[in-house]
Amino acid sequence: EERAAATSLANKMVESLKFQAVLVRLYEGKEPIEFFPIFQNLVIFKGGASTGYKKFVSENGSQDDTYSESGVALFRVQGSGPDNMQAIQVDAVAPSLNSSYCYILHDGDTVFTWIGNLSSSMDQELAERQLDVIKPNLQSRMLKEGSEYDQFWKILGIKSEYSSQKIARDPESDAHLFCCTFLKG
Repeated sequence: EERAAATSLANKMVESLKFQAVLVRLYEGKEPIEFFPIFQNLVIFKGGASTGYKKFVSENGSQDDTYSESGVALFRVQGSGPDNMQAIQVDAVAPSLNSSYCYILHDGDTVFTWIGNLSSSMDQELAERQLDVIKPNLQSRMLKEGSEYDQFWKILGIKSEYSSQKIARDPESDAHLFCCTFLKG
């Protein structure tokens, strides 16, 4: 329902601009590199406040994973630089970790920054920047993979296996611009 309303509103915006704007549909995980600089610091939270989401949760008897600043949350930090960085909330369990990334874990006012062994110095810098967005007034305890505190694992539920294989990141490519014209006749 809300997706249809968003599409309708976007179409009305294009019409109001006398069709000078271009409407593009993007799918999560397939965004072109030019998309993220629009947001710079993009933080994606789990759950939602929309009526559609609340209805879905109640109808399916699902657990409401909506982000709470005072609750437990785990964010995977990724990107290629300060104008292209994202923090994406993932399930706060050990299997969500991956050695190729840096993560921010918080439980209320307790904050950890986890540095995967295969992450780069740029990944670590992006984690520091995203920490200023997610928990701006709190000091984080930096943990290198393999030197975690028991408290870290306790927040995640239990210490368990997670991926330690290098993830190949898709190379950034140049965008392609196509034009389509409809002719009468």
